[in-house]
Amino acid sequence: MNKNLLKALGLSVALLSTTANAMSLDWSGGYRAEWTEVDKPSLGSPSERKAYGLNYLYLSPKIIAADGVNIISRFDVLNSSQYPNSQVGEIWGLNQNTQGTATSTNEGSVDLKVSQLYLNVNQEYGALIVGRAPFEFGLGMTYNAGKGAFDHWYDTRDMIAYKIVVGDWFFMPQLSRKQSSGYGQGGTISTMGFQLQYESEENKSLLGVYQENVKGVKEVLAYTDGQVAAMGGDSVNSDMNIQRTNFVLGRGFDAFGFKLEAGFQSGESGVTKGTEDVSVNGFGIAAEVYSQKNESKWDYKLMLGMATGDDPSSTEFSGYAFNRNYGPAMLLFNHRLGRKDFLNTNAYRTDVSQADATAGNSANVGNSADDELVSNTIYVAPSVNYAWNEKVDVRNTLVWAQISNVVKNSVDSSKDLGLEWDIEVIYRPSERIQWVNQVGLLFPGDAFKNGNDGLENSFTFGFASKAAISF
Repeated sequence: MNKNLLKALGLSVALLSTTANAMSLDWSGGYRAEWTEVDKPSLGSPSERKAYGLNYLYLSPKIIAADGVNIISRFDVLNSSQYPNSQVGEIWGLNQNTQGTATSTNEGSVDLKVSQLYLNVNQEYGALIVGRAPFEFGLGMTYNAGKGAFDHWYDTRDMIAYKIVVGDWFFMPQLSRKQSSGYGQGGTISTMGFQLQYESEENKSLLGVYQENVKGVKEVLAYTDGQVAAMGGDSVNSDMNIQRTNFVLGRGFDAFGFKLEAGFQSGESGVTKGTEDVSVNGFGIAAEVYSQKNESKWDYKLMLGMATGDDPSSTEFSGYAFNRNYGPAMLLFNHRLGRKDFLNTNAYRTDVSQADATAGNSANVGNSADDELVSNTIYVAPSVNYAWNEKVDVRNTLVWAQISNVVKNSVDSSKDLGLEWDIEVIYRPSERIQWVNQVGLLFPGDAFKNGNDGLENSFTFGFASKAAISF
């Protein structure tokens, strides 16, 4: 019996060795460590000061099964327990050991998560994508795969797509599912869309459109009670049918370049308010104008944009939110600030259970990561970067912002969100390693007082030190 077992094991090893020789495995990934402090996110008393570290690693193996046939996956190590579907990373010192932190001699372990797994078949004039894959469009204003070294969020979807390439053009129809209630037919939230894009490195031009239609039956709509309230509704009583369209335009010249993205959404949310359906109608615009560095040590960039906000007195949800990875400031649009949900972003919180996330305010702002979004705002953010030497850059950014839609609780309500000054020192000892130190100084505007409510809007500041290694 033992001899037969040994023979079987030997045969298995031989077969696996033969298979392994016919395939190739290519690894990539990244490691990130961060420390963040925000002195007074509440802008008043109590300060609710933030001070936390994050630790995170991802590994992405690519199995090359044959010429042009790749199986790609991604494993996330030390995931956030507060933000499970993200790449925020775990808090330093967060001990979930069942023995208790007082008597344990080690930190609690966490599960390894798999965030991507898809088949990529490359052909002469296109590529087939099947599985749970990352997705990004344009500036990453709405759809963002989180490819940046310090991006904490990502967009993935279970999809079937075929990318048809003709010269500098490509066309990609796509079918995906956002949610399925089980094996049976019909209990789904599905998306049908297409992307048409022209991109030329030779003349530095970019032109593209992405359009999708999201449909879901009322029985499986992913609205929590809090989201229903945030959208100004009472319950979910009908199916969802939302159309989203994004355009991107970019052009580079010898001295400067620009990129512009606009996103629009409309349709029916599936939420009802009383006897009326709550429709969806909002838009956002983001633009970037930048100088070409060439031989100069100085380069400049201007980011500006706007996103509509919601009026809860209406039966139309008119809010629009950018992706959490996209933001021009260290504090504004990254960390929750003040005592109210001035940016109407509680409607988009689906992955965090904060004490007052579903109420009409943002108390407990000190117990959240950088989970704020660009929404209900207009902003302008010029920045200047100086190359101190080959390895060190110094960047200064000024950010001015105001609320685009004020829900007036008093005649003295203001739109002014204030002014922020961010200072960054970026050290790159090699191409794959960078260490960034940031200081953000925020001078809050009168909007945080909420009119006659007289809420505090005291000065606050933040500091961050973060390092990333990609491989």
